[in-house]
Amino acid sequence: MRALPRRSADAMPSKTRAEYDAADEAREANAGPSRTQLKLADHALQDFGVELLKLSAARLDAIEMDPRLRQALRDHGRMPTREAKRRHMHFIGKLLRDTDSEPAQRALAAMKAGDERLLAESEQWRQKLLESDAALTDWMKAYPHSELQPLRVVLRNARRELAAAVEADPENPAAKGKSRAYRELFQKISATLKTAASAKPASE
Repeated sequence: MRALPRRSADAMPSKTRAEYDAADEAREANAGPSRTQLKLADHALQDFGVELLKLSAARLDAIEMDPRLRQALRDHGRMPTREAKRRHMHFIGKLLRDTDSEPAQRALAAMKAGDERLLAESEQWRQKLLESDAALTDWMKAYPHSELQPLRVVLRNARRELAAAVEADPENPAAKGKSRAYRELFQKISATLKTAASAKPASE
């Protein structure tokens, strides 16, 4: 068999490593997403669909999305069996892939961020109210429409239960979280903050 002529060193391609790397990246980009990437994207959309299903009807209505997707999310709760729910969840996943879900994802992220801020603010108010009587005056100035007397009662009970918990087990700071009034105080504060937030114009 006749041997092929060898290329001289001068005839060899003069590409640098950076140029080879750039060419490889271009080929990968033109090849489109890999099967693994597609699977990861599908799982992310499935998780997003599950998050949407956890929302209340009012919150779901507040999110911009394709009408078919909104209806499918509403219909999920009407599925009679676990298998029917599983199949319907796949349908929701297909709708998420076939429609522009980015606005809904941004809206859900904003809701979560707002929830986290509300929880943090509620905890700050609880600590202030437990530590100082003057904080109750500040609270009423900030939220004049909240009911003062029920708040006073639960605050007094929370302070009494906390003092008893600390006296019984001073080395256990988690004991205060077991106080019923302590949790009820947080719920009252959180409910007031939610009402105040929902009453604000959307532009604020």
